[in-house]
Amino acid sequence: MVAGVGVGLYRRLSVPQRLEASAALVYGLVFVLLVEFGRPGLGLSQGFYLGIVLVALAGGPVTGAAAGALAAFLLAASQLVSHQATVHTVWNAGLEVRLVSYALAGTAVGYFAQRGRRMLGESLHLLDDLLGLARREVESGALTSGGFAARIGERAAREWPFAVLAGSVAAPSDRAVRAVAGALAGEDEVAQVGSRLGVVASASSAEAARARAVELEQALEDAGVKGTFGWAFHPADGTDGLALFGAACERLQARRTLSA
Repeated sequence: MVAGVGVGLYRRLSVPQRLEASAALVYGLVFVLLVEFGRPGLGLSQGFYLGIVLVALAGGPVTGAAAGALAAFLLAASQLVSHQATVHTVWNAGLEVRLVSYALAGTAVGYFAQRGRRMLGESLHLLDDLLGLARREVESGALTSGGFAARIGERAAREWPFAVLAGSVAAPSDRAVRAVAGALAGEDEVAQVGSRLGVVASASSAEAARARAVELEQALEDAGVKGTFGWAFHPADGTDGLALFGAACERLQARRTLSA
């Protein structure tokens, strides 16, 4: 029962907290062994290195050095408790050497652990950037179909109102994409979805979504490109990318039929 509770509490701890808890157990165990069985030649004090490494991995070089100093203090305390030394003789050359070696070990391990975490963080940021690039067209910089669907999903997950637009242009080109992108702001995004343009745009109502479609048509016209947009409004017209883009395409087709 007690073991089960202990395991449950251990699982709730973060990785650094688990390392620190394990180090505390190591320190306590080595201290008890030194008090009960410690004598020159057994090398029981070497066990403190494990605790130092665990603390240094959880923290950094400063924390590692402090863990080394704590190990040296516990070593001296164990000698006093076991009557292997007196208060006047506990601080000797051997303890000084051990203090320096403990501190250096903790500092070195902590430094490389900290550096490794920093490099991992930079790698993850780079991976995010690469994944973002993978969702965009190389030449135009517009989102791909997959990136467009993912962006709609991200906006829908926030449960905020927004618009999804579907555009048909006379001749899809980078110029059309740039014209639409220039008329967007904030978190708005343009995508190339097959032969059509897709847009995720901020809008607080269905009327605002329709107004955004008109604005983009004007932006295309200013760039010398003929285009028409249909719109859909989240959440009224759907809560996922397929439903929203489908509703936008239906309005696009209706507008093209009326203007024909």
